[in-house]
Amino acid sequence: MTKEDLQTLANFSGINCVSIYIPTHKKGHQVNEGQDTILLKNHYQQIRQQLKDKDISENDANEYLAPIKQLIDDNDFWHYQEHGLAVFLGVDYFKALKLPYSVQEFSMLSTSFHLDQIVPLLHKEHPFYILAISLNKIRLLESDEQNVEELNIQDMVPEGMEDALSYYDFEKNLQYHSGGSSRGKTGTPIYHGQGGDGDKDDVYVQEYFRRVNDALEQIIGDKNRPVVVAAVDYLHPIYREANKMLKLADTGITMNPDQESPENLHQKAAEILKDYFNEDKQTEMDRYAALAGSGQASYDIEEIAPAAVNGRIDALFVVEGTHRWGYINREENSVQLHESEQENGHDLVSKSAVQTILHGGNTYMVKKEDLPEEFVDADLAAIFRW
Repeated sequence: MTKEDLQTLANFSGINCVSIYIPTHKKGHQVNEGQDTILLKNHYQQIRQQLKDKDISENDANEYLAPIKQLIDDNDFWHYQEHGLAVFLGVDYFKALKLPYSVQEFSMLSTSFHLDQIVPLLHKEHPFYILAISLNKIRLLESDEQNVEELNIQDMVPEGMEDALSYYDFEKNLQYHSGGSSRGKTGTPIYHGQGGDGDKDDVYVQEYFRRVNDALEQIIGDKNRPVVVAAVDYLHPIYREANKMLKLADTGITMNPDQESPENLHQKAAEILKDYFNEDKQTEMDRYAALAGSGQASYDIEEIAPAAVNGRIDALFVVEGTHRWGYINREENSVQLHESEQENGHDLVSKSAVQTILHGGNTYMVKKEDLPEEFVDADLAAIFRW
């Protein structure tokens, strides 16, 4: 999703624009039992009924909604999901977006698309690495807040400690054997000096880690990206002592990472880096607190909506699930609020969120409990440029 993609969606208008959001699942009983499919089908049936209520025949409604019905019937599609799904349908237009985060269940039939829940796709990526390291294996995963990809580095790093130290003559003071096996599986290699000297063990592991870091220095381009280390407990302090280059996160993932999926490692790393992801948002929240009551900030939708379409908003905070229905009079720079959705109206919150991004500002979708006291009882708040 680029700003140009968002612009295309925002510019689309016409009668009977369909927007549907549902949370989805990548695996588990929800996939096996077709729960996500059923959820989309429920919204499909609701939209079909709304079309029929507008005196559109059942055949015409079915024909118009055919792309959604095809999606519902595509069994393979539902076995390759992310955490959320957004569906947009208009005259001669259809787009389904798999989202790397969960969304609130929502559907709407209107004259334009409802876009607030795809706003996080436009956020700054906050790139980082996950270094999964053991005595057997090295894995490097390139990640951001929403995505993760395991890099192919097998030909660039030692295959494990045995490979890294194979160039050294440690025959007199280093013994190697595999740990005990369980159910036919080979255990983790154990390295120890003569007499079981733990300090000597650490020296060998440190040498292994130094060789790993020599390789990583050639692979990792941006040395300022945070790196979350995943390793068993006793390897963390040894690696931190050996590391002279990478910007390690303050804490790491304590586990044997060899068989862990990239998604599981990403989930654990993202929890560790919450403050890193939120640093821009927190800076803007602090700025809002300083500007509250000065005229440069507001939580009034009647001020915010016209400011958004005129490019005046620098930062906008929206509580997830917030909707305000109405119409913006561009000539008078005013807002007419509606108590509920109407044919020619808009969700002013969604429109403000999207227009803020399209004009170069930042929109942050937040949870109510994360807002500071300066936001009083507001569900949205904005910092103005002028």
